[in-house]
Amino acid sequence: MGQAKQRGTQAERIAQAQARIEAKRPEKLVCNHCSADVTQINPVSTRGLRGLDAIWVGQCECGHTTFAASGDPKAVEAFFFALSENTELTLGSQKQDGSEHETA
Repeated sequence: MGQAKQRGTQAERIAQAQARIEAKRPEKLVCNHCSADVTQINPVSTRGLRGLDAIWVGQCECGHTTFAASGDPKAVEAFFFALSENTELTLGSQKQDGSEHETA
């Protein structure tokens, strides 16, 4: 029997993957531009992005986009470096509950 089948049906495996992603969802993001709470947060697929567990994106009312990523620190760093290649980027960090927000 294949390894995937040992982990359950396709529907069960999809539900497990979605639950893992949802568990990493930040309660809120803090905008790196104006420090406002960004509560409408959407997941971004990490399929094919080795080392990244989850990526979240939110649009602040000030018009700036805020990203959050979790996973291997080097992969997260590479993700934000790639984002900064074509745009001005303000980096920050925060805990999953939105506390301890700091910009770099």
